[in-house]
Amino acid sequence: MDEHEVASQVLAAVDNAAYRNSATRISSVHLAIGGRRVLDLNRLQSAFAVAARGTVAEGAQLSVKVLPVRHRCRNCGNNFEASPADCPCPACGHPHTEMIGGEELQLLDMELADVA
Repeated sequence: MDEHEVASQVLAAVDNAAYRNSATRISSVHLAIGGRRVLDLNRLQSAFAVAARGTVAEGAQLSVKVLPVRHRCRNCGNNFEASPADCPCPACGHPHTEMIGGEELQLLDMELADVA
């Protein structure tokens, strides 16, 4: 999924929430994105700004929190944060771990302005 697809999906969720809450304007949108996703945050900001034109989110500030990549050791079950690459467990040194987090894309919240 590229930056334009992410921006479109986020905007669809924002638009739906604004409709449900009778909001005529959204002032900010807060996302959490897993560190394993390969996204250019500047490009995502631009794609969101373009996609939001003419919608309730036009001019809304997009803030993005990058979440850490999480691994689980196949040997001892230890959960830990690490790079996206396969890495040894810091607890037992076992060389094989599995990624259990880092692909998330969550709409955390948004600030509504002008609720009717």
